[in-house]
Amino acid sequence: MKKIYIFGVGKGKDIVRQCIREGETELTGYIDNAADCYSQGVDGLPVLHLGEIVDDYDYIIISVMQYQDILQQLIENGIKGSRIIKFFDMEDTLNPIFWAALDKNSWQLEVLMYTYRNTTFYRQQNLRYEIADSIRKEEFVFPTILPAPEAIDRICEERASLVRFGDGEFSLMKMQQRAKYQETDGKLARRLQEVLHANVDNLLVAIADIYGSLERFTESAAEAVRHYLTPDVRAEHMELLELDRTYYDALLSRPYVMLKDKEKAGERFESLKRIWEGRDVVIIEGSRTRMGVGNNLFDNALSVCRIIAPSENAFRRYADILDTALTMEKEKLILISLGPTAKILTYDLCSAGYQAVDIGHLDIEYEWFLRGVRERCNIPYKYVQEVRNGEIVADNMEAAELAIYQSQILAVIDE
Repeated sequence: MKKIYIFGVGKGKDIVRQCIREGETELTGYIDNAADCYSQGVDGLPVLHLGEIVDDYDYIIISVMQYQDILQQLIENGIKGSRIIKFFDMEDTLNPIFWAALDKNSWQLEVLMYTYRNTTFYRQQNLRYEIADSIRKEEFVFPTILPAPEAIDRICEERASLVRFGDGEFSLMKMQQRAKYQETDGKLARRLQEVLHANVDNLLVAIADIYGSLERFTESAAEAVRHYLTPDVRAEHMELLELDRTYYDALLSRPYVMLKDKEKAGERFESLKRIWEGRDVVIIEGSRTRMGVGNNLFDNALSVCRIIAPSENAFRRYADILDTALTMEKEKLILISLGPTAKILTYDLCSAGYQAVDIGHLDIEYEWFLRGVRERCNIPYKYVQEVRNGEIVADNMEAAELAIYQSQILAVIDE
C-alpha cells in the first residue's frame, strides 16, 4: 500500500484523486501553504503545512498545474526528487515507478488534455497574430512600437523621460487586481490612463512589444504571453491604446531572462548603462528594492542617492513621495522602481522639468544575468515579486554594502 500526500487543495486535487489506484494507495492528507485556512480539513482529511507531515509516506503528489515553485519548495525542504510526483508533468507520467500510485492510462489522458488546454489552445489562439505580424495584413491592427535602442538614444541624447506600461498597469486601469504589490484604486486607475494618453514634450510612453511575433522570446516566455494575451485581454489593451501613436518597447528593462538571445545580453546592459553614465542619480525605490546594491550596475554614475518609499501600495503615500522628489535638483537624473506608482511619478516629474526614467526590474534582471540563470530566482536581500516568497526579504547585507546603502538614503517615506 503506497501512502501519499497531495500538495494543493485547488481544482487540481480532484483530478489527481480520480487517477489514484484504489485499493493500492492510501491518501494520508493534503499539504498546502495556506493550511491555516482549512482547519476543518478537506474531504474529511487534514490539511497540513509541509513541516507538519509525518515522514511515513511514499510520495507527495503536486496537484498544482504550475508546479515549479512547489517543486522548488519541496527540494529546499529536503524532500528527495524520487518521492515527488509532478502530476501535470508529462515526463512523470512516463515513469513506471509512479504507476504503483497512479493509474497510468487515466493519468496520461488527464495530462494530455491539460497540455492541449494550456499550450496548444493558447498557441492556436494567438498564432494568427504572430503570423500576421510578419506579413502585416490590413485586417490585423498592431500598435507601433519602436525598439529599445531608439528609446535609449532619445533618453541619452535628448534627456527624454520614459514611462513603461505592463500587464499590471493595464489590469489596474480596468480595476482588476493582478499585481500583488499594488491594490486597485479608482484614482490610481484614472491617473494611469491620464499618463498613458499624455502628450508631454520629451516623455516617451512604452508598452510591451508582445502583440505580434514572439520569435525573440524564450519558449516559456512566449507561452506566458499567449496565456495572458487572450482575445478579451487583447481587446482591452486595444481599447486603451491609441493606434495612431508611436510607442517604445517597455521590455527595454527586461533585457535578459525573457529573451532567447542570451549572448548579447551583456551588450544590452552596457547600452542601458549609458543612461546614467557620468550623471548624478536619484533612485526612488521600494524599501526592499535596493537597486544596484551588491553589483556594479551604477558604478559609472557620478553619484547615487536614494529616496525610499513603501514596497507595497506605494500610491497610498503618493503625495509625500512626489513632494520629496520635487526637492531634488533638476540636473539630477531620477530613476524610479516603484511599480504602478512609478508611472504617475515619472509623468509628474517630467511635467515639472525633471528627467525621470521608470527603470522597473532592471536591477533584478542584471542580478539574473550576473548569475547566468535561465529562469527567475530569488536574490538575497532584494524584493523579487515574480517568484515564490520573493516578497520575503532578509536584511543580511554585508556590513560594507549596508554602510554604503544607508549613506545614500536621503529620505524614507514609511508605509
